[in-house]
Amino acid sequence: MPGHFSQEEFDAVYREWYPRLLARASMVCGAQRALASDAVQEAFIECWHRMNKPDADPVRSWGAWLTTTVLRKALDLCDRHSGTVLLDDIERPGRGPDPAELMDVKEGFLRVCAAIVDLPGSQREVMVLSYLADLPTADIARRLRIEASTVRKHRSEARRKLGSLAVELKQLGLLGGGGEGGEHQ
Repeated sequence: MPGHFSQEEFDAVYREWYPRLLARASMVCGAQRALASDAVQEAFIECWHRMNKPDADPVRSWGAWLTTTVLRKALDLCDRHSGTVLLDDIERPGRGPDPAELMDVKEGFLRVCAAIVDLPGSQREVMVLSYLADLPTADIARRLRIEASTVRKHRSEARRKLGSLAVELKQLGLLGGGGEGGEHQ
């Protein structure tokens, strides 16, 4: 119920979602890690306000809500700061990201995207809705008009096919957690 969340409940959402949200914001912001971190922090500030607003509509999935908010914030921050030099870069020269590390992340991201695109349609839909939209199994089943057991079967088959990319998937925050109470695991 909106407006009735405790500090402990907020902290639990923060602990569960922070790493995955930072990974997603980092993919949007690239080398500008400070912007990615700012986007995540701004999203959690909105989350706190939303949790404590008595007249707010209920949020069915904090993961999906936070993901959308973080991506929107990251895009906005990147737009606002394009062509500017961040003070972090001036005050601490040489602390920029390692170009080889960025290339590894980018190449891993492209491999993951290509592998997901190559999945059969039903498995691809379930993976996208599970790990990118962070929807719970019941919502995916309802949306795709299939049984929850079929969603779990498609997700399991897709994860098996993507098994060779497990490291990249975890680095991007797409496996190793997910959704309502970690149900995607």
